[in-house]
Amino acid sequence: MNSNDPQKLKGISEISDKFDVYFIDLWGVIHNGVQCYPEALKVLEKLKEQNKKIVLISNAPRPAAVVKVFLETIGLKSSCYDFLVTSGDITREYISLNSSKKNFYHLGPTRDIDLFKDLNVTLTSKEECEEIICTGLVSDEEEKLQDYKILLDFFLNKKIPLICANPDEVVARGEKIVFCAGALANQYKQEGGVVRYFGKPYSEIYSFALKKIRAHKDYKDKKEINTLVIGDNIKTDIKGANLSNLDSVLILNGIYKDFFRDGTVNFDQLKDSVNLKDVKINYFQEELAWH
Repeated sequence: MNSNDPQKLKGISEISDKFDVYFIDLWGVIHNGVQCYPEALKVLEKLKEQNKKIVLISNAPRPAAVVKVFLETIGLKSSCYDFLVTSGDITREYISLNSSKKNFYHLGPTRDIDLFKDLNVTLTSKEECEEIICTGLVSDEEEKLQDYKILLDFFLNKKIPLICANPDEVVARGEKIVFCAGALANQYKQEGGVVRYFGKPYSEIYSFALKKIRAHKDYKDKKEINTLVIGDNIKTDIKGANLSNLDSVLILNGIYKDFFRDGTVNFDQLKDSVNLKDVKINYFQEELAWH
């Protein structure tokens, strides 16, 4: 272990006195897309007992209200947190502001169609669109990125900008790793396409979350709010924390579990794997736990 490695935590209880607000990722930290992690639920319970403010921040390309319903079905009650903010919320703001000016094409699964609900927007064909709203692969369990080459080339030739509603490249669904909108967006960008991202690590989602905190009566007059970011993705959660000058905890039982061996991890190797050598990680845990 070198001096730049993050501090290993047995539990969040070791540092809970240092922070007032917790920005916590969902997928890979609280749940695996199928069920909640029992220890993570205990952390939320303990933080609430200490009157900490909890903001769940997700790169889900759906409105927070839709994600909230899903969370309840897997056992995460709304009483366990204060606010829920999604990249879908930020994308909806953008769509609402531009719905009368642009024709949008939805690239993604039908389950994400709630992103456009009540926005007075008409989705068009790929031939007629002026902008792409990408929420992911249409069928991420069966499809691969190369299956989209012809479609992306079509958009590239027409110079159609792409809006990425979920900057995550991959996520662990149960035991399986699947591609997300961020992977398609990055491929499009590498080929020369114009891409705009909404969600972590980009600043809009953190500003959106902080506005909600600042509006709370307990924080209206506070100059400094000590905030901790907890996530399992260096490119989104940890980089986002760095960009917003916030401390962070990296959880290793999600997409990086292959790097975690016998209670140790080579962080230089891990950072190299995501091409982010200079990113700062303050703490880490194998899984989110209180003790």
